[in-house]
Amino acid sequence: MGLFDSPTHLLIILAVLVVLFGSAKLPKAAKSMGEAMRIFKKESAKLHDEDSSAPQQVQASAAPQPVVAPQPPVVPQPQAPPQQATQQQMADLQQQMDALKQQMGSQPPAAQPPAPPATQPTNQPG
Repeated sequence: MGLFDSPTHLLIILAVLVVLFGSAKLPKAAKSMGEAMRIFKKESAKLHDEDSSAPQQVQASAAPQPVVAPQPPVVPQPQAPPQQATQQQMADLQQQMDALKQQMGSQPPAAQPPAPPATQPTNQPG
């Protein structure tokens, strides 16, 4: 047997509401509840429309653009002995590393997942 099965239950609930809130406040409360329901329906319809257009936007933004560090211009150098060429390459790489470190220093570090706990195998007869 439910609460709203018979009309007498509805009349009792209505009488309790009139006693609690007064007859002057009930129309205002019903009006504000109706307005709230209308706003709720509009917003839920907007969300439904956004959900139907969301897969198209997700596909467009699914591939994030990689951040690429600016590369210094490559200047052709005259042929040098192999040892000097290696040292020059090392110096160029060091400059690039320094530039990347400065760039990474200005950005917040990426969150790294914690390392799994190390487990040691036990030799127990089984």
